[in-house]
Amino acid sequence: MKNFRRSLPPLDYLLFFEAVARHGNFTRAAEELNVSQAAVSKRVKVLEDWLGLPLVHRSGRNISLSRNGKTLAANATEALDYLNSCLQQMRRTTGTERLSLAANVAVAQYWLTPRINEYLLGPNAVPVTMTASDKDADLFSLETNAVFFYGSDIPTGWDGAPLFEEIWLPVAAPSLISSTSCFPTATLLDFDKLTPKWINWSDFAALSGNSEIAAAPKVNLRSYGSTLDTALRGKGIALGCPSVLQFEIEAGRLVALEDYQLRTGRSYFIIWRMGSMSDRTRALLGEVGIRV
Repeated sequence: MKNFRRSLPPLDYLLFFEAVARHGNFTRAAEELNVSQAAVSKRVKVLEDWLGLPLVHRSGRNISLSRNGKTLAANATEALDYLNSCLQQMRRTTGTERLSLAANVAVAQYWLTPRINEYLLGPNAVPVTMTASDKDADLFSLETNAVFFYGSDIPTGWDGAPLFEEIWLPVAAPSLISSTSCFPTATLLDFDKLTPKWINWSDFAALSGNSEIAAAPKVNLRSYGSTLDTALRGKGIALGCPSVLQFEIEAGRLVALEDYQLRTGRSYFIIWRMGSMSDRTRALLGEVGIRV
């Protein structure tokens, strides 16, 4: 269990020491901190006593850092810079508009992130937070403006709008397609289903009645994301929904094998809790490229 109060010295000791190390001088550090030189010297000495290690070699008005002092100075500067950046970001975003979204991992990575990144390049973009989970229960428990969900219908207690139909088909890198004379002879990249509604290669073969796919060699990479990453590297054929993978297909990184399709009867939806969709949120979603 962490107890920073016991394991770390008071923050002002580190602030004073970091200023001394950066300036290489007690006087200039005191001027920056708007305190007396004696106050700076005293705090550095207390920090040394707390650590039981010398940090500064004093020779009249000249100082130099000990080996331990150099190590602490480098890490203290980095830590304080990181803390400062965090606080400044909080100050910039506190009280401002923001858009919070949630989706399963594949939708978040391949469908939603490119849209968000393009939106954030605009001059009037507001901060966007995105949470990804492959468990519907996790998505439904979040306090977000909207959730991207796929199923047979919009869940009870939610409003929403359809985005596109769920169609599963094989996807592969162009290099693999050009070097493979017969699709079922290539390695099929499989994964463990986290929910019953997911479709893996066994389901695809059974529901499509394709005996060649059923007999084709398969390797289980455990997660669905791993199958897509491996397919992008030309190491096998994954399953995917072309609408979800739109950007990868349009960029030519993946090719959809249109001759093999499975329509599940489900769709992808954007949903929100009943009565929670404001006109402003609707407008922000539209700016991201999501019409509701």
